Amino acid sequence: VGSHSHRMSAPGGPSSASSAGGGGVDNQHLVLDLDAVENGRDSRTSLMVRNIPNKYTQQMLLNEFTEHGHGPGIIDFFYLPIDFKNRCNRGYAFINFVDNRDILAFHRRYFGKHWRTFNSDKICDITYARIQGKAAMLKRFENSALMEKDEEYKPLVFVSNGPDKGTRLPFPSPAANK
Repeated sequence: VGSHSHRMSAPGGPSSASSAGGGGVDNQHLVLDLDAVENGRDSRTSLMVRNIPNKYTQQMLLNEFTEHGHGPGIIDFFYLPIDFKNRCNRGYAFINFVDNRDILAFHRRYFGKHWRTFNSDKICDITYARIQGKAAMLKRFENSALMEKDEEYKPLVFVSNGPDKGTRLPFPSPAANK
């Protein structure tokens, strides 16, 4: 593994049982190796961002990423799961990058750093998502109960290429894919 890689929490640690991790499973394959991204040996595009302060809304976090050059057009899928009962986020998000090389600048900007909003002690952690690619992310969430919720709870999808790149798309309904 390259010199720029990092490990997640130890198995059984606070983040290992989350939906993209899988409690107790060796998640070494989800660790980013920035050298491999830079050299073209790893072309994965989907990340899981962890340790997000619970008061962030999906729009606030997207605005922060956009402000630093990582918004729609650079990404084409963004989802910050919300706990419907307490209306707070669950502390992690899924992002898909159109070009995997954009992961490098995103990682440099956020990994291992404190979040600037809400004066939080949480330190951003970034790993590959278990599910890779915009199409796979869409498929994963298309039949989810959250599709019956308000727009603010649904994943955000953006045009990946062409003249409308970065334009928000409605989340496809399951019927549209049959």
